[in-house]
Amino acid sequence: MRPLPAGVDGFINGLRRCGLDPVVEHGTVMFPVQAVGGVHAGKMIYSGVGTEELTAWPAVPPHWIHLPNEIGFARSNTQPSPVPSWTKHSRQMATWDTAEEPAQAWLAHVRSVLEVAA
Repeated sequence: MRPLPAGVDGFINGLRRCGLDPVVEHGTVMFPVQAVGGVHAGKMIYSGVGTEELTAWPAVPPHWIHLPNEIGFARSNTQPSPVPSWTKHSRQMATWDTAEEPAQAWLAHVRSVLEVAA
């Protein structure tokens, strides 16, 4: 098996292999994710990852998930996102295994985070 590309390009290429069309704006890779559970189930919600967090991709998963301000959590460590009207939320990925497609594992992580969003 050929090694996957690393860094921002590797992350973007992985999302494309998952059928998404990510864009980079405000130093953030932005892409839609369909929520599968919780109050947002069935909705397409844009999410993002700061490009500075992708330097070690796929060896190290990002820590911050960027979401529109209308997506909130009962408890969250937050910081302003460079994307206008967005906030980045601290969400550690508990398990980071040897998924054949790391971007697919990242999308599953974002979906699980959205399940507990308010």
